[in-house]
Amino acid sequence: MTHATFEEALAASHEALHAMPNGNPAPSLALWSRRPDAVLANPLGAPKVGFANIAPETERVAAMFASSIGPMAFEEVSRIVTPDLATVIGFERTRAQRVGSDEIVLVALRVTTVFRREEDGWRLVLRHADRLAP
Repeated sequence: MTHATFEEALAASHEALHAMPNGNPAPSLALWSRRPDAVLANPLGAPKVGFANIAPETERVAAMFASSIGPMAFEEVSRIVTPDLATVIGFERTRAQRVGSDEIVLVALRVTTVFRREEDGWRLVLRHADRLAP
């Protein structure tokens, strides 16, 4: 699914992140550009370039979690928006339960996301996340 405005795409990305710790990668996958220059750089491995590599990594990460405990918190630090590109830097925090464990873990990330206006609307082209110290 694509979005006509950057604000719609950003809101959809926040909604999609609520689904990830509940084991559902589909909303996140719907946001990604299908162009070969899209990049996912998460703290769990090497960067993945192109949707063909991003999709299985997103599915793998979602499958690590059984459920989220409480809401996902977003703290935006900076936003730069042009007619065709938008970058948001911020923090994401939630508590989640991993598959096969009763332990609740804090998921705290510093994240940079870049969206691009493409022919069919705004798409996610970069997500780079680093873990924050607990």
